[in-house]
Amino acid sequence: MERMKAFLAAAVAFILTVTFCHFYAAGHVRLDDGVYALWTAECKSRSFEGLSRNLGEGVVPVFGSSEFQHGRQTVYHPSRLFADTAFTPMLIGAGYYQSLSHSVTLAAIEPFMKEKKAVLILSPQWFRKSGVLSQAYASRFSERIYEKMLENPKLSDDTVSYIQDRTYLLLQGDEQVLSRLQMAREAGSPGESTLVKRLQASLWKAFLAEKDRFSITVNEMAMRGSLPASSVNPSGEPAVPDWEKLLAQAEQEGMTENDNEFYIDNRSYKRLLPYLDIKKGMNADADRGYQTGPEFQDLACFLEVCRETGIKPLLIMVPVNGYYYDYTEFPRKARDAYYGKIREIAQEYGALLADLSGEEYTRYFFEDRVHLGKKGWLKAGKAIWEYCCGAALQEETGLR
Repeated sequence: MERMKAFLAAAVAFILTVTFCHFYAAGHVRLDDGVYALWTAECKSRSFEGLSRNLGEGVVPVFGSSEFQHGRQTVYHPSRLFADTAFTPMLIGAGYYQSLSHSVTLAAIEPFMKEKKAVLILSPQWFRKSGVLSQAYASRFSERIYEKMLENPKLSDDTVSYIQDRTYLLLQGDEQVLSRLQMAREAGSPGESTLVKRLQASLWKAFLAEKDRFSITVNEMAMRGSLPASSVNPSGEPAVPDWEKLLAQAEQEGMTENDNEFYIDNRSYKRLLPYLDIKKGMNADADRGYQTGPEFQDLACFLEVCRETGIKPLLIMVPVNGYYYDYTEFPRKARDAYYGKIREIAQEYGALLADLSGEEYTRYFFEDRVHLGKKGWLKAGKAIWEYCCGAALQEETGLR
């Protein structure tokens, strides 16, 4: 009898705890102050609940990769650059996120987007011959976001099939995830569905949703503590970035903080210095560098998702660091061919392109060999601002 009472008490306590966590989490994934959008922690990018519930007016998803983790303490990073403006970029991505992951996420959150615009920052390093690596894709894969992508009725069968085939290929080796994806696929197929399969799939979806909401709630305090303090104008009016002033400031800072042969941050240069001897001339045979591989098809998939869902995309084509790539003897012809392929894809899908390829030799553009730095973030930020805020497009941004 005592054991039964203890069991019932434990069961009641468990149910009450789960119920409390459910309602508490449900009320804390909506952050009206835009803090969530500017957060750069990777766990955010795998949260469907956090992304979809914070896409209010003036919020535009900006997809990228590891550059979001660089320059966060400078005024040039989007999390600071746009903090006090009327525009809020929903920063999505971290290291190992590439076009395919972002295609899935965009399709999943599109029904919740008030602004039918999206920005994708392209890193040349994505376009290596291998494309996104299986381990990298698996480490960033969200079953919850993938399932919500499948529920978007605007996607064509061809687009869904492409994403499914690429996902199954890249997740080879993770049999547990693949079996759950197959279970969900069979549950939704008229020829394979059974009551048991539908019940299993429904329970798993409910579990993923609860896990997603609770995860965001747990991380809320850490998120708020990781963002810079706001510096709202004394007038209370939304700020407008002073591009000329910021550019002059970046130039001045770069003269003392980036005074090395590659014009990158001195701290990055010091870390690179011990390896420079082996880096010299290492890419001399890269005649087809960044010109082959599946990443181009994955980029086309992202743009196809935009086309089918009525989203107008902006691609930001980040250049390579000309000084460093010349040092490694990466062929100029190969670099130009890569830029040309991106231009062709953008034109084919009618996407706006912020072509920054002319910035290869802009000093203080990069923080290190590949990541955006002071001027790089300013150039990208200005392109995003003019696109998202409806400003007249300027020639200097490369928008076309």
